[in-house]
Amino acid sequence: MPSTRRLVATKPLKEYRNPRAFVEARYRGRLDTTSIAGSAVFSSLALVLGAASQAAGLNFPIVPYLQFDLGEVAIILAFFIFGPVPALVSSGVEFGGLMVFGQQIPVGPILKLFSLVSTVAGLWLGTWLASRRSETSLLRLLGLSAATGGIVRAAVMTLPNYYLIVYFYGLGAIEGFLKAPFALVGISLSDANAVALILLFTAVFNLLQLLLVMGISSFVVRVPTVARIRVGGRTPWFATVLNSTRPEARALT
Repeated sequence: MPSTRRLVATKPLKEYRNPRAFVEARYRGRLDTTSIAGSAVFSSLALVLGAASQAAGLNFPIVPYLQFDLGEVAIILAFFIFGPVPALVSSGVEFGGLMVFGQQIPVGPILKLFSLVSTVAGLWLGTWLASRRSETSLLRLLGLSAATGGIVRAAVMTLPNYYLIVYFYGLGAIEGFLKAPFALVGISLSDANAVALILLFTAVFNLLQLLLVMGISSFVVRVPTVARIRVGGRTPWFATVLNSTRPEARALT
């Protein structure tokens, strides 16, 4: 099987008629009728996969109120196919759907929006870092995106989770609920360590969630035929980013 990097690197840049259009497409993705329609499709898919994840009971065993969500695969695919801005649009649409059909409204949907926006921001940062290297590879782009996405998500989600634990639900209630799951792995919760340990394992969950959905998304993106797909007459966004690291493309920037 030929490498995805090679397939992407040989694609022409003729679809961009001026340097400004190319630079905008490289860094943000284009928000037009094609990407808006794609965002709607992927956000709908996210809601369906999220509902399936809830039905399957994919809970994090140490902190059982946290649940792995396969719906985020759709948001990450929207990011790599259409770009960061369309992925943020998909996140907003999914948030709206969760406010109507989700669980624990409004807390659950708001936390999901925080997690999606922070993930997209982290992936965006990783993609930008990867694109700074001449003729970067798809594997490097995916790896850096996963690393920065996980770090940014785990860091950003610490603050709202702290607020929920201490001020919204109350430390006593959360501590009592989690004593048994923590005891199963040999950890004893107390008033002195509860906040730190719960936030630590929440951050671990967020890292695992990102690695899970990035692993599935990367498998799809690395299929060579995906890089050749023309969506609305243009290449997927990740292919545009990889093309932008070629010497002839750098001349446009």
